[in-house]
Amino acid sequence: MPIDTSNLPVSGGVVVAGLIYVGVVTFGLAPMVAKRTIERTNWDATCKAGLQADISERRSPPRIIPRTDCRSIFGSFMPELGALCSKYGNPDFGAPATQIIQAQERAKAEFENRRLRRLASQTGSRCECAAAIVSEKRTWAIYSGSFRLITPPSVSNNLNNSLVRALRSPQCTMKG
Repeated sequence: MPIDTSNLPVSGGVVVAGLIYVGVVTFGLAPMVAKRTIERTNWDATCKAGLQADISERRSPPRIIPRTDCRSIFGSFMPELGALCSKYGNPDFGAPATQIIQAQERAKAEFENRRLRRLASQTGSRCECAAAIVSEKRTWAIYSGSFRLITPPSVSNNLNNSLVRALRSPQCTMKG
């Protein structure tokens, strides 16, 4: 059943043109305006730098392994004893145990470095995810459809907060 537009104060062609304009703005123009506005804020570089800084803060400090050679043990008390150790050889009293601990620490550090490199390589997808979530909001249609005369607060004042909130959302945290 066709819709009767004879009672409207405007003609049916104006209504159809308005609906087409709303569709084009909502599904075509708004995502493009959102993407360009987010790019203008330099979100991608800021996001990646922030995530990589967070990742590097997660790194555990290296474990300090005491030295067990003669010069380190006796030379710390008296420099003359350390010189004697140097003159007559510098035996390592805990060599086997120290080597095992050092090998374990190297393996642990290598595993940690691989894990952090993997997390750092995924920062781009998390940042893109946050930008995509914010771009999907319908407020962008109002912003772009009004030729940027009407600027919703989520676009003007809270864009960075919206991006950070989207970055921490479950949809984006699962990416990393």
